[in-house]
Amino acid sequence: MTGKLVTLKLEGDLEQAGFQATLEIGPEGERPAIEVLGALPSNPELLKALESWQQSYHSLKGPTRIKPKEIVYLGSIHSLETCQQSAKTLRQRLKHWMASDPFRSIDQKLREELQREDTVRVLIRTASAQLHQMPWHLWDIVDRYPKAEVALSLPAFERRENPAPTRHAPVVKILAILGHSAGIDVAIDRQLLESLPQAAVTFLVEPQRQQINDQLWEAPWDILFFAGHSETVETTGRIHLNPEESLSLEELKYGLKQAITQGLQLAIFNSCEGLGLAYTLKELGLPYMIVMREPVPDRIAQVFLRHFLQAYAAGSSLYLAERQARERLQGLEGEFPCASWLPAIFQAMPDAPPDWQHLQQPKPAQSPTKPQESVPLTLPVVMLTSLAAAVLVGASRWLGVLQPLELKALDWLMGQRPTEILPERVLVVEATEADLNEYGYPLPDAVLAQAIQKLQKYQPRVIGLDIFRAQLDPASPQLGQLLGETDNLIALCSVGTPDNPNKPGIPSPPNVPDERLGFSNVVVDPDGVIRRHLLFMQPSSNSPCATRFALSTLVAFHYLEQADIHPENLADHRLQLGKATFAPLESNTGPYHQADHWGFQVLLNYSRTRSAPRSLSLSALLRDEVVLENLADQVVLLGVTAPISNPTDYFLTPFGARQWPLQKTSGVFLQAEMAHHLIAAAMDERPVLTALPGWAEGLWLVGWALIGGGIGWKLSRFKLWSLGLGVSIVLLYGACLGLLIQGLWVPLVPAALALVGSSSGLLLYRVQKNRPA
Repeated sequence: MTGKLVTLKLEGDLEQAGFQATLEIGPEGERPAIEVLGALPSNPELLKALESWQQSYHSLKGPTRIKPKEIVYLGSIHSLETCQQSAKTLRQRLKHWMASDPFRSIDQKLREELQREDTVRVLIRTASAQLHQMPWHLWDIVDRYPKAEVALSLPAFERRENPAPTRHAPVVKILAILGHSAGIDVAIDRQLLESLPQAAVTFLVEPQRQQINDQLWEAPWDILFFAGHSETVETTGRIHLNPEESLSLEELKYGLKQAITQGLQLAIFNSCEGLGLAYTLKELGLPYMIVMREPVPDRIAQVFLRHFLQAYAAGSSLYLAERQARERLQGLEGEFPCASWLPAIFQAMPDAPPDWQHLQQPKPAQSPTKPQESVPLTLPVVMLTSLAAAVLVGASRWLGVLQPLELKALDWLMGQRPTEILPERVLVVEATEADLNEYGYPLPDAVLAQAIQKLQKYQPRVIGLDIFRAQLDPASPQLGQLLGETDNLIALCSVGTPDNPNKPGIPSPPNVPDERLGFSNVVVDPDGVIRRHLLFMQPSSNSPCATRFALSTLVAFHYLEQADIHPENLADHRLQLGKATFAPLESNTGPYHQADHWGFQVLLNYSRTRSAPRSLSLSALLRDEVVLENLADQVVLLGVTAPISNPTDYFLTPFGARQWPLQKTSGVFLQAEMAHHLIAAAMDERPVLTALPGWAEGLWLVGWALIGGGIGWKLSRFKLWSLGLGVSIVLLYGACLGLLIQGLWVPLVPAALALVGSSSGLLLYRVQKNRPA
């Protein structure tokens, strides 16, 4: 992996003359090794698209951090759709512009010189304020390289060597200005800053101008932070300090220059329309800034700051931390359109920005002191500390604080399991994007009927139709006849959500009996990942989908029935299926805290095989391009895998959630995984994934807390303590992974916290006791 700096200089204008483009590529910290010339043509339509998007975006007017008098909530579904449509138009025209012929030499050189594993800083240097407002992250080059991010700059820059101030503690010094906050909640910004490691934060809450000026002059700072209301008029930014006072940064010119001279490196303006603020700070010589291009909703500002600070303080570079935090905002764009378009890095010089560790200064060398005799720990202290750690972790878990971490840990452990060798029992016939272009979308009844008839020639045990078909085409009666008369064909419907008028449900095809009708509903965790398998539920009496069973469940039941395996109800609402026993999840099973446990849900034990289920395209089936053998022992699932035509039928799995970019799985392959989950458990004794009961999890936490207490008790030397703690964490990981392979999910994150907490607590206790009076 190498670090590279890509500089794109653009001189000209968008509306008439276009831009002369100069590309420079070189290793980070060195002079450019490559220079390529090109051009971008004038594009008035792109400018109109930008202005149209800005107008529609500003019309949303939610609770933003722009000046208080403009905070009015007037959002509507129509305005959201208008904004989304104008954003789509802007995206298309920007990509078309970047693909124009005069720019092709630059685009081609970038693709030749950059590798996917490279860490790439892309610096857009231009005097055009219109280009600064463009969503440059949509450029294919940025999207293509997962470790690339764009920053904005002006054509001219001046390096200024500022002497590093002398520090007496290894901390990052932050001056945080919490300005006028009418209608917004900057208290969350404060909490996020206070939680930073190795940081000394000074807060000025709705200050007077003189207070800010004094702080800028009297102390050295690494980071300047502002949260509150701000705005840009033409190219001049203003911040609102309190209900009575606002100012431009030019009015703090000398104080800011003094702070920059003393080592100020970075300014973060978590407020609206920050480009004007960045222009002023660039002229004053501040190296790096993070701003919001447009009015930013209060919630978006808070979420961005949380993810950025977490990544930056954890060791990510400024660019990658900003990209990660920006891309995390995409999950909120259903409510806040184009949220991921707002954050931007602005640089006054091309040098790589400092990471969190570089902002810290080392402590001066300590004079040697006489070693003191270690104070021994008593058994009661060890026991109390261990139990306290276990109780604190258990309480946090019971309150649901640890649920996100535990679910991520489960995803990680799922991916660490060894590869399984399992019988191939599932064949997926997928209607790809190419198939839909050929046959049409939705697929015509005649095409589906032909596909089912083709499959029936090979005598599969069961066919699952993972395609909704609430109404049939009278001109193609064959499909209706097949649905009504084919005993091994399972059709699909969707159970509606009573409290959500946007999800009324999707009816079943006509004349399909309930015993051959399965619902498509799945259970999604709060982070968007599917970790649970909904086997059956009781729909409401007025639901258009009256079946009790999931499509995957019915497919598995029909398959197993021909092997003389039938579901049996046991005590405590458990289900016996061949050699496997399934118990329904409760609302607080494992890491889940008050989870929605409607219906009969179990943990989905994803298979860890070398490849996905066998598949072939619909067109290949219809044209007999693939020779199929007898399918008597096979499940066949027929569905759509077209992310453009059918984008809603894609889901995150524990494997896809761990990849970057996120890799979603189509609905038909998810149904295949779920059907395989039941069949393999019933026939192959594949483990059913369960969690410990609450009392056993409590003992598990106490046990690991006592192990940590024992390490802190017996290993007083720091190196031995670190080694013992590290070995214990490895053993904990091995135990959790081994038990998961056997089908038992035990708490990894809580046990690790109890282990480290009790051991660290005793270490700190010992250090405190040994400190000289």
